[in-house]
Amino acid sequence: MKSGLRVLGLDDGPFQKFRDTTTVIVGVIMRLDSYVEGISVRDIKVDGMDCTETVMSMIKGRFKDDIDFIMSNGITFAGFNILDITEINEATGIPVIAITRKKPSMESIFSALSLHFKDGEERIKIIKKTSVDEINYGDKTLYINRAGISLNDAVALIKKTTYTGNIPEPVRMAHLIATAIKNKESHGRV
Repeated sequence: MKSGLRVLGLDDGPFQKFRDTTTVIVGVIMRLDSYVEGISVRDIKVDGMDCTETVMSMIKGRFKDDIDFIMSNGITFAGFNILDITEINEATGIPVIAITRKKPSMESIFSALSLHFKDGEERIKIIKKTSVDEINYGDKTLYINRAGISLNDAVALIKKTTYTGNIPEPVRMAHLIATAIKNKESHGRV
């Protein structure tokens, strides 16, 4: 992979359940050689349904012609605000990888969505558009959802962008920035 390729890394900021109605979502545009080219910040609703639309506004912004890949910290943001990675890939042609360190309990997620959300079935349909793949490399294990990219290429991209720990640098940087915006400081654990 060429070092000039660019990844949009996404993560949301923390929020207080039942107190905050919004939090931030941060996008970091980073080349594969780890050079940061830009940062985008938007607000999203806690437990809303505006995450996909908000990320699309980031993609269509100043860096619209520069993003080669998108990586996110999971597919749920601000509680259960679901990022539709399939819709983003189909609308833009940009491959998307959603990464988590812990294996998600789909049964628990679906149960919570059905129980607590009037539009729970709609949210479940978005999640079911992709499946969760377990990937192992070295001593690392991650779980990913992906759209528009093969499993082998997704693993290669994750390896290429992970320098320390097991989270790719664009996502780690988005996490640090989002946390600092909300808490006035941050630390490295994603």
